[in-house]
Amino acid sequence: MYWILLLGLFAAWIVQSVLIRRLWQRGLSVALHFRDTYVYEGDTSVLQEIVTNDKWLPLPALEVRIAMNASLKFTGEAADNSAVSDQSYKRDVFSLLFHQKITRTLSFTAEKRGCYEIRQADIKVFDFFFHDLEYKALAQNTMLYVYPAQIDSRRIDVICTAISGSLPVQNQVFPDPFEFSGIREYLPSDPMNRINWKASTRMGTTMVNQFDATTNMNLSLIFDVEDSHIWKSDALVEETIRITSSLAARLVKGRMPLQLYSNASLEKEEADIFSMRLPANAAHMAELNRKLACIDGFCSSAADLLAAMEPQSPEQLCVLISKNTDAGTLEAIRQFAASVNSLLWVIPKYPSDENPVPAIPHVRTIEWEVTL
Repeated sequence: MYWILLLGLFAAWIVQSVLIRRLWQRGLSVALHFRDTYVYEGDTSVLQEIVTNDKWLPLPALEVRIAMNASLKFTGEAADNSAVSDQSYKRDVFSLLFHQKITRTLSFTAEKRGCYEIRQADIKVFDFFFHDLEYKALAQNTMLYVYPAQIDSRRIDVICTAISGSLPVQNQVFPDPFEFSGIREYLPSDPMNRINWKASTRMGTTMVNQFDATTNMNLSLIFDVEDSHIWKSDALVEETIRITSSLAARLVKGRMPLQLYSNASLEKEEADIFSMRLPANAAHMAELNRKLACIDGFCSSAADLLAAMEPQSPEQLCVLISKNTDAGTLEAIRQFAASVNSLLWVIPKYPSDENPVPAIPHVRTIEWEVTL
């Protein structure tokens, strides 16, 4: 009697094992999608995991393994069965009936600027007796841009005020490059000091003052990401990129066109010098932030960057953002400053760095403290 039962169980195991081995891939799909095309540093987003079994054969257990950059860390319930080492790893188990689709949302926090892709999901199928039978890697195609975090508008206003003070008086219509042009509804990116409280009370909603540019000045923004010392200063480089993004957004919203230059190297792009023109509106900020997200190093020194710059017009105002204060960079800045009307140098540095920056003729400096 028992041997008949055992024989039946053995036969069932053989049959289900053969069926699953032969048919498990039919109608089975695994798709991974970032819900957002972009987020900013520190934001939380979602990775959608969609598993479909579009056939009559159920799958008792299917394991899906995901690996993505360690700067994207699973949070909440998604942190279960996950680990972080060289990458963020996640393992999920699904039990699928026939013609069933299961969607799971895996929350994560984007802790660092970057351009992140998921190109593969690994799956393993188990039979009804939970013996692993087959393994396969499935190609994926999903991408997420993590833009630089935006800096408090009050700190950016310090640079804008310095830019105003650097404008050549004889070429200005007004001493301030931003002229009041009206009011509009408040946006989350607007600084609080722009709120027009009287108009807000009258309109019943928050209104802000709007300004237009009042000068034909040419403004160049040069950001240096060279970090060639043995002791790396990642925090200073990242702050340089954040300042660039936040300042560019602030200026183009104020109707001031920009030309950007850098020695940054971008993933999948080859160029000696990063160069980009931003018209006097915010329409191209997404393109700039995508490029800033993809910076993965530098292709030349700060000195070489400045030496390679084309001669500037006498009316040119340049803003340089660079942490580098070595002798070669200082000499390059001194020579470059002689070719422009005015040069403003923003220097990201740690509070513990008490070394004064040597004064350079015709160069205004702002020391920008960066806390870890």
